[in-house]
Amino acid sequence: MTEGGKELPWWENNLVVVSLILGLPVVVLLSNGVLSLLGFNTSEFPAMFSTELFMTDLFLRLLSLPIGVLLIRALMRRMDVE
Repeated sequence: MTEGGKELPWWENNLVVVSLILGLPVVVLLSNGVLSLLGFNTSEFPAMFSTELFMTDLFLRLLSLPIGVLLIRALMRRMDVE
């Protein structure tokens, strides 16, 4: 993405910021789904790998996504200025 021939920093790209915020729960949920399709019993996994934990994490991240995007942009702009 460019603005007037100048490349924008990564925190100005909405796709990158959203991917950073939502990345971990989505990856774990997809991998749990693939493992269950392959025949593994994912309910026997330790609690830190449970689907319920990452569903809750994803839901909370989706709720706070607009605030997270604004905070990341504000912090990165502030660090860029200093």
